Amino acid sequence: MPKGCRVSGIYSEGGKFRVVVFWPDRRSIWCHTREEADAVAARLELMLRDQSTRTIEDTLNEYLDARRRSGQRETSLRTLDYKLRKFFPEGSLLGSITPEVASSLYAAEIERIGRYGRPVAVASHRSVLKCCKAFFRWVVEERKYLKQNPFERVKPVGRENTGKPQLRLDEARRLYAWLFQRAERPDGEGAIAVLTQLVLGLRSSEVLNRRVRDVDDSGRLFCVESGKTKNARRWLEIQSEPLQRLLTKQIGSRSSEDWLFGAGREKPYSYTTLWKWLRSYCEQAGVPSVCPHSLRGLHSTLAMEKGATSGLVASALGHGNFAITERHYLQPGTMDSMKLRKVSAALETSPPSASESAERAKSAPDLDKVTEVLRGLSPDQLSQILRSIGIAR
Repeated sequence: MPKGCRVSGIYSEGGKFRVVVFWPDRRSIWCHTREEADAVAARLELMLRDQSTRTIEDTLNEYLDARRRSGQRETSLRTLDYKLRKFFPEGSLLGSITPEVASSLYAAEIERIGRYGRPVAVASHRSVLKCCKAFFRWVVEERKYLKQNPFERVKPVGRENTGKPQLRLDEARRLYAWLFQRAERPDGEGAIAVLTQLVLGLRSSEVLNRRVRDVDDSGRLFCVESGKTKNARRWLEIQSEPLQRLLTKQIGSRSSEDWLFGAGREKPYSYTTLWKWLRSYCEQAGVPSVCPHSLRGLHSTLAMEKGATSGLVASALGHGNFAITERHYLQPGTMDSMKLRKVSAALETSPPSASESAERAKSAPDLDKVTEVLRGLSPDQLSQILRSIGIAR
């Protein structure tokens, strides 16, 4: 029986008998006679003797239900379900996944040939391992079905390629200009969608899952009501007047609940549709083919290059912190370039002349007079002044 799942004695209290069971939480079962309590305890012992005989499939269903109740999005749950079900052999028992089996399963995943005829990417098999660790951590800590996490000591292999290949600045300008020309055509919906992603740095789902009502104030505001994470919810101001005009044109006279892209469809376009649009547009514009997610990286790189703060860029992308933005989206060397520009600006700033220094000295406050005034104030007045300038609370 896994540690934590157990029956704890039979206790006589007030003429009744109490059986305590831990599965996974502590609960008491009251019986009128000792014989009844013995029978209840025996049945519970038999039921709890080996939870490790549960199947992976049943346990995974329970795990997904728990994640669903905690508020995880259905799209994320479907991805998690797909990753774990294809990873474990069909019909596997929970207790059959020992540390040795866990290591061999991960080794097989590393060598597995993907759909493009080559081994799966490092990021893919490391992601599967991360999901397995979290699943069995829940099995051990939340449900007490096993004594230890068989994946706990399995180490991820390889180094992930962070970020996506991005267009150079001239290439981005060429694509940008071509997209505006394409967007003016009657069938320019795809070009408008790609432009929206590029200018606002949106995820593909954040572009395709928008309703007409999400474009507000005559195309000036773009509302992302929800997304991949809790930080995805945000209002973005569209500074580009041409894009404002295109989005207003895209809306036309449609109702507020229509899809912004894909009018009349029951479901929004899929990610692959946006990917196909962009691949075609890159080819027609004469620039290297990139994926939609790469446009988020291009957006953040250009924003940082033009002086946007790290917090603003992370917030615009819907990230909780800048570390995610820097790791996955910025072009290598972007932060170094910003530092070099700041150093150059500091070195190129000439020191003040003698006359400027004298003028600054004249305009400086008389510290003796300030000190005299402060000494005449009460402690409460001093505290109020310090709070007003943010030194004290």
